Amino acid sequence: MSDRKKAFWFIALLSVLVIIPFLGETIFYSKGEPREAIVAVSMLDSGNWILPLNYGTDMAYKPPFLYWSIAAFSAILGGVTEFSSRLPSAVSFLVMQLVFFAFVAKRKDVKTAVLTSVLLLSSFEVHRAAVACRLDMLQVSLIVISLCLLYRWDEKECRGIPWLAVVLMGCASLTKGPVGSIFPCLVIGVFQLMRGRSFAKTFFSLAGIGLLSLVPLGMWFWAAYQQGGKEFSDLMLEENTGRFFHKMSYESHENPIWYNFLTLIWGWIPWTLVLLISLFGLKWKTMSCLPQGEGLVQRLGKAWTAFRNQSPVQLFTWLVILIIFIFYCIPKSKRSVYLLPIYPFMAVMIAEYLLALVQRGAKVFKICSVIFASLGLLLTIVFIAVRCGLIPDSVWGTGRHSAENIAFMHALEDVSLSVPQWLLVALPVIAAVCALRLVVKHADTRSLLYGIAGCMLCLFVALDGVYQPTVLAVKSDKNLADRVNTYIPEGTVYSYSDMSFYCANYYLNDRMRHIEKEKPAGEGYLLVPERLEEEMLEELGKAYQLEKVFRTERRSCDIRDEICLYKFRKMETGN
Repeated sequence: MSDRKKAFWFIALLSVLVIIPFLGETIFYSKGEPREAIVAVSMLDSGNWILPLNYGTDMAYKPPFLYWSIAAFSAILGGVTEFSSRLPSAVSFLVMQLVFFAFVAKRKDVKTAVLTSVLLLSSFEVHRAAVACRLDMLQVSLIVISLCLLYRWDEKECRGIPWLAVVLMGCASLTKGPVGSIFPCLVIGVFQLMRGRSFAKTFFSLAGIGLLSLVPLGMWFWAAYQQGGKEFSDLMLEENTGRFFHKMSYESHENPIWYNFLTLIWGWIPWTLVLLISLFGLKWKTMSCLPQGEGLVQRLGKAWTAFRNQSPVQLFTWLVILIIFIFYCIPKSKRSVYLLPIYPFMAVMIAEYLLALVQRGAKVFKICSVIFASLGLLLTIVFIAVRCGLIPDSVWGTGRHSAENIAFMHALEDVSLSVPQWLLVALPVIAAVCALRLVVKHADTRSLLYGIAGCMLCLFVALDGVYQPTVLAVKSDKNLADRVNTYIPEGTVYSYSDMSFYCANYYLNDRMRHIEKEKPAGEGYLLVPERLEEEMLEELGKAYQLEKVFRTERRSCDIRDEICLYKFRKMETGN
C-alpha cells in the first residue's frame, strides 16, 4: 500500500473516531439545533417534504436539503434524535475531509495533506460545525467539494459538463440558498480569467453550469410557493437577498468588518496560539511585504505579477480565501460560520507554514508542547478538585450568571461516570505525558508538532464525550420541557413571547403553539418569559383567567430569561 493510501485511511479512521462517537451525547442546549431538527420531525409526522410547518404556523427559514437528510437518517435509525439530527453535518464533514485530503495530496504532497486534515479536525470553528445540527457544515462541505471538482474540470481544459459538481452545487443551494452555486462558479471564473482564458468562454460556460445547478432550487421554490404563497416568497427573499442588500426587517447578526477578522482568529483556536507564538521567531527585518522596485507603482506591479504567476493550485487557494472573505465583508449580517468555506484552504496555507517552521527547527513547537500539555493537566486537576468538592460556590459571586455557573459545577461534581468516560477524562493526561516526554527527550520538531495536535484532539474528545454533555445538560430547556410534561403530558402547550421556544418545543414533540395566533377557547397552560409577564397579564387578562403555576430558577437557553408557567381559562362573555 502506498504512503498516500496509508495516510488516507489513517485520516479517515482518526476523523471518524473524533467526530462520530459523541454526536448524541450532548442534548440540545440552544435554539439553533432543535429549530432545524423539529422541521424533520414535522416532515416525518405530516408527510409534507416541501414546506412543513412547525410550532403550528412556523415555516423553515431555509431550503430543505438538511431537513431531508435528517429525516432520511432518522427514518433509518428509528426517530429524530440528537444523534440522527447531527449525523448529516458529521458525515458531510467526513466526506469533505477525505475529498480535500485527496485534492491536496495529489497537488501538493502527503505531508501537507495530512497536516491540513489534522488542522481541520482540531479547528474550533470547523469542529463545532461538524458536530452540530445546523445548515452550515452540510453547505460548506458541498461547496468545498464542488470547488475541488471544478478545479479538476479546469485541469482537463473544461471538457464536457462537470455533472457531479453541478449536482453538489444544486444540493448546496437547496441547503442554504444560491450562494451554494455562486461561490464555486465565481471562484473558478476569476481563476480562469487570471490564467488567461477568454471572458466569453469563461462567462458562458460557468453561467450554464450555474443555471443548471439552480434548477433543483427553482423546482423546490415553485412547489413551496404553491403551498406557502406570498408569505413564503417574502420569507425566502428576505433571508437570501434582503440579508445581502441590508434590507432585513429585523437586526440579524449585524457586525462591523473587523468582526470577520476576529472570527477567523477565534475560529482557529487552539492553533491561533501556536501561530501567534511563532511570530516571535520570524526574522522581520529581512522580510518585505512588496518586492523591491524603484517606486510604489512598480513594486505593486511586481507583486501582482508574482501573485498571478503562482502555481495554479496556490493561486486557486488564495482566490477561494480572498473572494469569499471579501464577499462576506459586504453585508451587514456577519457570522463566524459564514466564513467556513475558506477554512480548508486556509488550513493548506497554515500547514505549509508550520512545515516550513519544522524544517527550520523552530522553538515554537517545544514551547507549545509544554503549554498544551499543561492545559490538559490543568483541566483534569480542576475536574478532580470539583469532584472532591474543593471549590466553593462563592467563587462564582452573586451576579446574574452565578446560579447557572454553580449549577454547571455541581453537575460535574455529581455526575456518575462509566469506565469508558473515565478513560476519556484521562486522555488529556496521557497526551500531556507523551508531549512532555517528547520535550524531555529532545524529539525532532515534526514529532513535537504532532504531539501538540494529539494534545488538542484529546482535549476535544474529552470535552465532547464528558465535560460538554454534563455541563450543557444544565443549560438545556429539556429540563423545562420535562417539568411542563408533568402538568401537560399530552395536548397543546401555548407560549406568549416575541420568540419561539424551539428547544422546549422539540422535547415536547412539537406540541407548542403561539397563543396570540391560536386564541384558544377553554383552558390550558401557557409559557411566558418573565420580562413579558406584565404585558401578557394585561393583554390576556381581559379574556382569560390566569393562575401562575411556577417560575424557573434558571434562564431558558432560547429566550435567555426565566420562564413562568400559567394555567389559563377562557372567561365566558355575556350576550
